[in-house]
Amino acid sequence: MTSQSKTTPSFDVVPLETEVVIVGGGIIGACTALELARRGIPVVLCEKGTIGEEQSSRNWGWVRKMGRDVREMPLMMHAMKLWDELPGLIGADPGFRRNGITYFCDREQDMAKYEAWMKVMEPFGLDTHFVGRDRANALAPGNTRNFAGGLHTPSDGFAEPHLATRLIAEGARKLGAVIVEGCAVRGFE
Repeated sequence: MTSQSKTTPSFDVVPLETEVVIVGGGIIGACTALELARRGIPVVLCEKGTIGEEQSSRNWGWVRKMGRDVREMPLMMHAMKLWDELPGLIGADPGFRRNGITYFCDREQDMAKYEAWMKVMEPFGLDTHFVGRDRANALAPGNTRNFAGGLHTPSDGFAEPHLATRLIAEGARKLGAVIVEGCAVRGFE
């Protein structure tokens, strides 16, 4: 997919009324529009440039449970389920892959800082586990360091943020959301 929009910028076709206006066409705005449209709630998403081109295009795309605050974990468990359901909902593959995420440690004693986190997360039944030197280095082929080990979560993954954001917004549009690009919001009436 190119950076060119699949949706046509609607400079003169902004609805006069709606139930919800979302300002910002990043991953959160697109997902919010998708959920509202799925529920049949009239929604307009306004983006000053093009969908997914601002901050959402600059992150690493990690979708992870590992390293989260315990208060975030129920939301992350639910989010992982939603990522798995997205292709059927939007009619396209948003590129989410569960290839695992690893936090690498240069020294064995550095792994001890994760022990308290592992203990707090036990009730969630995560597949996060410690890996030793050989496994850590195998998880990073071609690395120029000799990692002492790390923390690995096989079920965590990533999605290419720009592609995912555009496809989610397109899915929201198919479900009835109005997506308006090239529309900087300066106020509401």
